[in-house]
Amino acid sequence: MLRINRLRVEINTIKGVYGIDESFNDGLNFIASLENTCGKSSILAAIYYCLGFEQILGGSSGIGSKVLTSAFKTAIEDNGEPLTVTESGAYLEISNGNETVTIYRNIKSESKDNRLVTVYYGKYDSISNPETLFEDYYVNIQNSAVSEKGFHTFLEEFLHMDLPLVRASDGNERKLYLQVIFASMFIEQKHGWSDILSGMPVFGICESKKRIVEYILGLDTLKNEKERDRLNAVKSQLEHKWEQLISDFERAVHSESCEISNLPIHPRVLSDTDCSRIVVSVLGGSSIEEEVQSLNTNYNGLRQLKPRVRDNFEALNAELSETQTQILSFENNLHEISRSLASYDEAIKRLSSDLALVNSDIRNNNDAARLQKFGSEAYGGDISVDICPVCKQHIQDNLLDAEAVSGFMSIEDNIRHLKEQKKMLEFTLGSRKESREKLSREKHDLEVRLQALRRLAHTLRSDLFTTIDTEASEAIMLKRIEISNRIERLSKLQDTISSLIDQLKDLSAEWNTYLDQKNKLPKKDISESDIEKIVLLKKRFIENLTRYHYSSLSSFDGIDISMDSSLLPTIDGFDMKFDSSASDGIRVIWAFTMALLQVSIEKDGNHPGIIVFDEPAQQSIVPEDMKSFIESVVEIKKPFQIITAITLNSQELISIIDGLDASSHHKINIEGKAFKAL
Repeated sequence: MLRINRLRVEINTIKGVYGIDESFNDGLNFIASLENTCGKSSILAAIYYCLGFEQILGGSSGIGSKVLTSAFKTAIEDNGEPLTVTESGAYLEISNGNETVTIYRNIKSESKDNRLVTVYYGKYDSISNPETLFEDYYVNIQNSAVSEKGFHTFLEEFLHMDLPLVRASDGNERKLYLQVIFASMFIEQKHGWSDILSGMPVFGICESKKRIVEYILGLDTLKNEKERDRLNAVKSQLEHKWEQLISDFERAVHSESCEISNLPIHPRVLSDTDCSRIVVSVLGGSSIEEEVQSLNTNYNGLRQLKPRVRDNFEALNAELSETQTQILSFENNLHEISRSLASYDEAIKRLSSDLALVNSDIRNNNDAARLQKFGSEAYGGDISVDICPVCKQHIQDNLLDAEAVSGFMSIEDNIRHLKEQKKMLEFTLGSRKESREKLSREKHDLEVRLQALRRLAHTLRSDLFTTIDTEASEAIMLKRIEISNRIERLSKLQDTISSLIDQLKDLSAEWNTYLDQKNKLPKKDISESDIEKIVLLKKRFIENLTRYHYSSLSSFDGIDISMDSSLLPTIDGFDMKFDSSASDGIRVIWAFTMALLQVSIEKDGNHPGIIVFDEPAQQSIVPEDMKSFIESVVEIKKPFQIITAITLNSQELISIIDGLDASSHHKINIEGKAFKAL
């Protein structure tokens, strides 16, 4: 919820401070004058400006004070005398229903950039109290909607508006920015009355008008669409993992000259029976178990034949001793490598943590530098110029040499230093990872060689301790080794296949979850509650058109609000402005803007409960229709705030407003010029 409590504009001149200081109430507020060009739009522009919404006034290029009139920046008149503006700024007191803050944003200043916003945590009357806390933020610059020091990040949190991420034209996701949302309820005079949501700034958001309506009404369509996008990403990821797993299956099997059958190539839900049908066989057609059994039989047969060792017993014994020594050395090396790998893991973890901390420090210092550049005193105090903040004396940081004073590091120097630290950490981290990878490969190589040595030692022991003097060729020994290796590789393949099947079962379970979540999505991309809200929006819109005397159509039967496209009203599928007169185009904007508020109130949507109309009596709207419009506003029962700048250029309008119950509205009369001496 957003409420405008008070606006104070201060324009400094050589003759004193000029401006305006007015309060606003809940419900209907009029900023009224008998003539045009009195400054009503300037008052509203100051509200937009304090909220960082000036893009609504001037498009994407209208950032900063460019959108404000010369009275804020150049010269202001006092009884016909032009007075040069020396400095200016505006205070805006707002509330979210529970808390109140006061926003200050300078307009013209020699020392502060107008992208700097100061937030005082209290009412305007309390900001001079030293106990009132305040904080500086930046606005309308990169990251101001996402960074901790971004003003719109603060404002989003203060208003309890959880803004969704939406697709952008560049393919990325970005926030549905506050400026975009408030363009649907802040209808300014120059651009806002040309069409529905015509004052919306362009931020490259896909289907931005539709996204606004979805958010304000709290529709599930945006959530469902995001869920569908998420599930599409999950599907792609699972398909990729499944494809990779099948590739791992085939590579492992083919490397041992085996074949695999009944392997599910594409993702699906697998039963235990499906998994049991996955069979790996050797080229002869037998299973791995049968092949291993056959190899063991052959190996045991070969073990009955022993080579003669009568003439080379000592040599074999020496070779066994040397082999055992090598095995012990390899085991020691493996132990040292394992310790080194653990050390590298710890170093990589520590360096990654340090790098994350440095990146955070760089972001914080960049924020501080940006705020200091804009003129924030919170980051440009006495410490940066070697002055003690307590006693105001010069700080000397060298106790030995009174003349050798080097000063403190500036924010820019600190950022440069942190960036150099980042480079060093990134280089060291990359080096550690590279060394660890090299050490891992070395460990694997040692493990393979150690297995070979252990096999050799086993063979030598068999030869040395044989008691049968039987001739046996080296070919027999080689066959035994080859058979042993084959049995070992096939056993490893069995373990690998078992592990891969377990992974396949896990992926199958994930695929089953994906299908379940996909089936729970609405079939028509829209939920029943959304249909109810859109039907109610159409109903309220047509009721408002009827009440405001929309006359460009003889029948409202062709009016619809499309659930499949923009969620904006159409006539027989076409934009309503093509079939509406100029004055009826204004009535359409009234009707739709009010319908969004009405439905959001009735269906607990996300509308912040505030609307601003700048001169709603456009295009020669007759007073009777203005009366209907005002009555429809007054009849809203729930808490809301509508601020309307209006020119009372007819006795009928004056009578309509004077005839309202005094408790139903608050009126700010502008006589002469809005900005006067304060």
